[in-house]
Amino acid sequence: MKEYKSLITNKSFVYIWVSQILSQLTINIVNFIFLIRLFEVTKSAISSAFLWIAFAVPAILVGPFASASVDLVNKRKMLIASNFLQFLTIILYSFSPKTNVFLLYEVVFIYSLINQFYVPAEAASLPSILNKNKLAQGNGLFFLTQQGSLVVGFAIAGFLNVVLGFQLTLFLCSAFLFIAFISTTFLPNLEPVNTIPKKFETAVFSFFEHMVDGYKYIKSEKRVLTPFFLLIGFQVVLQIVTVQFPVLANDVLNIPLNAAGILILVPAGIGATIGALIVPKMLKNKFRKKTIIEISTLFIGISLLLLIFVLPLLGYWYHKIFSFFFFALMGTGFVGVVVPSQTFLQESTPEDLRGRVFGNFWFLVTAASVLPIVFSGTVVEFLGIRSLIIIISLIAIGVFVISKKWGDAFLSD
Repeated sequence: MKEYKSLITNKSFVYIWVSQILSQLTINIVNFIFLIRLFEVTKSAISSAFLWIAFAVPAILVGPFASASVDLVNKRKMLIASNFLQFLTIILYSFSPKTNVFLLYEVVFIYSLINQFYVPAEAASLPSILNKNKLAQGNGLFFLTQQGSLVVGFAIAGFLNVVLGFQLTLFLCSAFLFIAFISTTFLPNLEPVNTIPKKFETAVFSFFEHMVDGYKYIKSEKRVLTPFFLLIGFQVVLQIVTVQFPVLANDVLNIPLNAAGILILVPAGIGATIGALIVPKMLKNKFRKKTIIEISTLFIGISLLLLIFVLPLLGYWYHKIFSFFFFALMGTGFVGVVVPSQTFLQESTPEDLRGRVFGNFWFLVTAASVLPIVFSGTVVEFLGIRSLIIIISLIAIGVFVISKKWGDAFLSD
């Protein structure tokens, strides 16, 4: 824990960390109760998939412009404005009539639109707040709290939905966002490396030039392109699993929807916590990032196959014990992919391009998720959730085989 002590004593890091924790906690609680509400009303995997489409459309429409703007404006102001507007979105919906369940899609659309500015500003701010030799620890802690927020958010969302009800849960989430907004006001000024030209024509040209430069840089640098696409792939898989979460709980594990967060995400979160503590230490001790990633993808693929083929054969208590173990192993494996990849990406990207690279990353994650999520909803609707999990596990094992056989040659070219 010593390597994290210097992060906690860095006030600027703590302010952005508080904003990240509360923003992540809010979106996970909201996602869970929205998914449960839709699934209870429609009983359809495709309707859950379209909730993600509502989240994806803003990223496709404004994602590249938002990411380019991060490198041209004060990141502190971007974070403040984004948190406050997200607070307004949730609090206003809390007071609206809930008779039409499909109004959820509009709320998700607006929240996502604002998020296109918040996420790249947060990712681009971290390297400006921390020294380069602390980035792995910073990313590890951010990922730890991201996964912790996912676990806690999904775990308590069902409880809050039952005890407080839908509306009061939304009030609580809006309070979290307001505190996140207050926290970002204490950040130091994070001025851009580049400035916005005063002439309108020059400003527009510069804006598009920055956006295109981001894509050109990603495309031209294999040391950026490789972790970039690896992160995209695993984030897409995470989105697919999240969207089909109610079906997984209902059809594979046979557990109540409001208890699914605890029984699935608590073990996954424990595994992610273990990974977030171990992986930065491995990187500090000069373990090769590529090796950690390969082992992690293999863990994920095997755990998914065991979940489908072995778990149904076990008795009640063995079923619970081994499901806990499989989800924990998957959580550790996911951290073993994300933290080394993101650290390598941040180390390889110049400061004046970070906003564009990470903004373009989240834009491409969302854009790349649209067809797979619609496809996953169709697969689940007609073939069942087990077929989808088998496909994902084979992809993970395929990544391990390809990296092991051709990875070194590709990176050294």
